[in-house]
Amino acid sequence: MSSIATPNDNAALGRRLMAVRATTGLSQGGFATSLGLSSRAYANYERGEREMPVALFRALYETYGIDPVWLLEGPGDHPVKAATRTMDFPLVDSIIRWLDAELARTHKKLRPRARL
Repeated sequence: MSSIATPNDNAALGRRLMAVRATTGLSQGGFATSLGLSSRAYANYERGEREMPVALFRALYETYGIDPVWLLEGPGDHPVKAATRTMDFPLVDSIIRWLDAELARTHKKLRPRARL
């Protein structure tokens, strides 16, 4: 079976997986059991030696609420819960300001409903 993930991808995932486990206080074996994995399989994922299957992402989400996007991409090594992702309001405000300026510059208007 071929792998799409690079060794660096797997290593980064392994570090984030280890960070999740650290928040639980469980040993590798205990954490593996909580996810329905053998200790050996789990250790391979944490060391970045094996590509993590989708079922593991799902188990981490269902068991610990871990955001699968954070697990894949980060940023950082501090676990992010799926429900705690927040909107970047300063970014939204800057986009709105840019859009307003662009509309003024081009002498165009948006219908009020389109601004929602």
